[in-house]
Amino acid sequence: MSAALSASKGVVEAPPLPLITMLAPTTPAGRMEQIARNARGFIYLVSVTGVTGARADVPEGLAGLVARVREHTSVPVCVGFGIGSPEQAKAVGEIADGVIVGSACVRAIDESQDPVEAARSFAQRFSQALR
Repeated sequence: MSAALSASKGVVEAPPLPLITMLAPTTPAGRMEQIARNARGFIYLVSVTGVTGARADVPEGLAGLVARVREHTSVPVCVGFGIGSPEQAKAVGEIADGVIVGSACVRAIDESQDPVEAARSFAQRFSQALR
């Protein structure tokens, strides 16, 4: 475990909440293995480089990236970044243990006259796609 990870783990990890680690497509193989081996709770796997927000398609090579991470961990691998539609969530859900959607939900709420209804509808559409 790196010195930075060891130091931050003691500060932010308090029972029952584990420190959730993040991996990206650009994470070097050796570091990815180290982080995955020490992960608790789940791994947040960033699907694409760049900023968060919806993309047109699920990134090519995502299934291989998820498989590489799984080789080194027993915790769930959850994918986020760039997931903006129920169809994309379904596609990601078929290869990952979990799907993380943030920006698309915030945008739906922000663009609505009824934020509560927007959040409910958003959650319903995405959860139905993942069944």
